[in-house]
Amino acid sequence: MSDPERRPAVVLVADRTLAADYQILFEGMFATMQTTHVPRPLMAGLLAPRVKTDAGRARTAPVGLRRVESALAAHASLSADDVVCTTPEALPKLLGPWTRIVGVSSSDPLGAGMSNTTTAAFWSGELYSRHWTLAMLERIRRAKRQHGFRVVFGGAGAWQWNARPGQAERYGIDTVFEGYFEDGGPQLFADLLDGADAPARAAAGGTGGEAIRPILGASQLGVVELSRGCGRGCSFCTIARHKMHHLPPETILADLQTNVAAGVRNVVNGSEDFFRYGSNTVRPNFEALRSLLEQMRRVGELGFMQIDHANVSSAVQLGVEELREIRRLLTWQKRSDYLWVNMGLESANGHLVARSARGKMAPFGPDEWEPVVREAADKMGRAGFFCVFSVILGLPGETPEDVERTLRLVEDLTAGPAVVFPVFYEPLPEEVAAGAERFSVQSMTEAHLRLFAACYEVNFRKVPALYWDNQRAGGVGWLKRILVQALGRAEVISWRRTFRRIGRRIADRHASGRQADPRGRARPAGSA
Repeated sequence: MSDPERRPAVVLVADRTLAADYQILFEGMFATMQTTHVPRPLMAGLLAPRVKTDAGRARTAPVGLRRVESALAAHASLSADDVVCTTPEALPKLLGPWTRIVGVSSSDPLGAGMSNTTTAAFWSGELYSRHWTLAMLERIRRAKRQHGFRVVFGGAGAWQWNARPGQAERYGIDTVFEGYFEDGGPQLFADLLDGADAPARAAAGGTGGEAIRPILGASQLGVVELSRGCGRGCSFCTIARHKMHHLPPETILADLQTNVAAGVRNVVNGSEDFFRYGSNTVRPNFEALRSLLEQMRRVGELGFMQIDHANVSSAVQLGVEELREIRRLLTWQKRSDYLWVNMGLESANGHLVARSARGKMAPFGPDEWEPVVREAADKMGRAGFFCVFSVILGLPGETPEDVERTLRLVEDLTAGPAVVFPVFYEPLPEEVAAGAERFSVQSMTEAHLRLFAACYEVNFRKVPALYWDNQRAGGVGWLKRILVQALGRAEVISWRRTFRRIGRRIADRHASGRQADPRGRARPAGSA
């Protein structure tokens, strides 16, 4: 499939915010939220340092690209040399007349992700995820004119192209692939390699299931997938539409060993609901999770384990002693005082949450939601976990009372080992078609600003210690840790200045007799 010099027929690359040498999960979260108000040398050199390559092959790559790589390598017409995961910097040297397909991945190519739009609303400049993705696509487009390969765009942010007709073609994208690659992706690539016309859109119907292959190279951050999908059906989340599928322990352990063999000692458990591993219902299967973690601990030379996401209603169904046992099994060579778990509480009003995410609460009902959140936070704290909650501002049907109630809940939760990150509601295309409207800075009321600022004042106090602790456990050097702390203090000053500016705007709006409109426009008070 490739020429005598073994040039790759298929080249896989992620946007620069994903193709970075992060050492802890929080580094990646922090970097992908940045806009171009952060100078490029600081962003590319400190916050998102480049990944090293060997003859163009990335030493680490996002786990999604690794899955694509392994799925294609299992295809009969492709050899291991025919498929290469690379970096944006090494990409130009790999493109040539031998190239048949370039696969591009990004979680937020057009800057429309719910968390990132919130950050961008408060900062000048363009989100780096968008800035770097579009710049890379332009370079790919120029090479495509010369060499005639096909461009397939996938990843968690692929939906953003389909939501903006004409944009994919403008940047030289032949096919936008939504969903998990194993479900339809290999056949798509096989058809393109055989000369078939490229469909503008392709989509996976499921999670890939039994077709998931162990990764062939180290994953970025040592991410090891435990589960795919979620199945809880939150309307603002694409992953929630897919029923949860758990990877078998042998695949998980193979991926873990691949990372360790490549020198990656700190890993991340990738799942939309960590505590639900091994369960076919909304109730956790403690024994299955404990068995998996015990097997993972038997893989030697491991340093620091991190967790990605979990669901509040899953965590609360576990006992404190069960959670303590899980916490113990997650503690490897490098202990962390801030073993954090990201959980969405969205709002204190369960009935408001139920409008967009009723499945998130199961097996509990809307009236139980706030007590469930409080109990989960208490259990997690007593078991030694640190909760990183999120709340959504502007959910459809939200009232001022909902905002105030959520503020009181935030104040209570953050009295313990927890922080809360507020995000703006960003509806998916089908929600927009049904009449949903995005939330923006222009939509904020005084109550919204109080809630937002209260969350961040807690974060200003607690996140630096969390960040330092995780970097220490992850083996980050003293100099980088000090520089990041200094940058964080500078951003605190900027955030507070922005809060004051927005507060003045809201006060001026009230003084002029206008109120916020969900579409971001001002309107006379009392108007429909």
